[in-house]
Amino acid sequence: MKKFIKSFVILCIVYVITQGFCHKIVLASDNENDPSSITYSIPNETTLEQDKNLDDLSENSAVDTQNQNNIDLNKENSTQDTKSKTDTYYDEDSSTSDTYSESIAKKTTTLDNENEDVQYNTLVKYDVSLTKKWKIMFNQPVDLNSLEKNIKLVDKNNTEVPITLSLEDNGTSVIVTPQNTYDAESEYILTVGKDIVSMYNKKLKNPTTVEFKTSPAIASIDDINVTIDQEACYSLPTEVEAKLSNNSTTSVGVCWDKSVDRTSIPGNYTYTGTVEGYDKSVTLNLTIKPFEPVESISNEYRTQSTIGTNLYNYFMNYDNRQSVLNRAIELHSGITSNNCVYFASEGLRRAGLTDLPNYVANTVTLTSQLESRGWNSSTDFSILLPGDICFTTSYGSGPTHAYTFMGWVSEGSYDYAYVCDNQGYDYGYNDYHIRNVSIATPTKDATWYFMYTV
Repeated sequence: MKKFIKSFVILCIVYVITQGFCHKIVLASDNENDPSSITYSIPNETTLEQDKNLDDLSENSAVDTQNQNNIDLNKENSTQDTKSKTDTYYDEDSSTSDTYSESIAKKTTTLDNENEDVQYNTLVKYDVSLTKKWKIMFNQPVDLNSLEKNIKLVDKNNTEVPITLSLEDNGTSVIVTPQNTYDAESEYILTVGKDIVSMYNKKLKNPTTVEFKTSPAIASIDDINVTIDQEACYSLPTEVEAKLSNNSTTSVGVCWDKSVDRTSIPGNYTYTGTVEGYDKSVTLNLTIKPFEPVESISNEYRTQSTIGTNLYNYFMNYDNRQSVLNRAIELHSGITSNNCVYFASEGLRRAGLTDLPNYVANTVTLTSQLESRGWNSSTDFSILLPGDICFTTSYGSGPTHAYTFMGWVSEGSYDYAYVCDNQGYDYGYNDYHIRNVSIATPTKDATWYFMYTV
């Protein structure tokens, strides 16, 4: 009895290995229990996301609650009517939302070489990318030679389109790649023939066709002209508007040759972008207007002093900031770190506080010097104005940092602000940058108080 059980187990293992597993059975033979056939599956949306420019033949269609991501193409014994549906999905090839109609239908076709009728399962898709690749997944490794004879792509005139077939996933997946770009707004048929053979010599008996129509081509993309203020936040767009061959417009993804590193220096800048499927470059012309000094700064609580306004105007100039930074390093005997008070003090002297001594080197001394000149201290961020001097948290020996406040990132929120200080090395070497104010971060302390004069 033990020998019988052992022999039976070995026989079962051999059977499983030779037949292969298919936990997603989506295309079976006339009888899905027939071991003489192989099956192939139509991968779900996850495969589409992982394989850019690859597409499956199903797009997440569900046939029951147990196999929600598959299409059961075995309709031989089904009594249900042919159904179609319309849905929306994201297509990575074209970077747009495509609307498609998917049908599971039967078609009777006479094969010339065998003179017999064969039942075809047909999928219909629209707005297919002009560079679309198709991925077909099988439940067993397949013979590449049988694929080359049984996977065909033809256009609406039944002219065969050259394709390249490549195996992946240990021979259980085939990638169908057109050797040339599809024609725009044109109809094609991809056929998966019935005589595909697995490495275990099993045949695929249910062929499938994918009838698809390609999307319109990009006809033109206009140059983009943008004008911003000096020091304004700006990032290049990730999408641009394209005019299509059918006279409609759509947004398409774009990649630029460089980024906008900073907006500190006025001038005209040109950026060149590329769009997939478009053989011309996209041009963006960026104009940074020079800062125009303000005459006064105020909010509903107070008006900034002349010194504070002068300091704000002075620090809005890139060259001025660099000059102050160089002087701060010089005052600190060439040391490039811990220069925040040297930096703020030198700015104040150039803004009109000419009697502030050059030896002021720490936050406690700077606070004392300003208090002796009648400056006020406050922790109420609602009255904070550009040109005020801010001091961060103290851990017993005085505030850890000093900087000049230049404006809120978002009005009404005291979390982050534009500031000017010596710490440009932490912000792309730009002494004008965004910093946390009312909140602390893992690397920067929160602001404790600020000082101003009237």
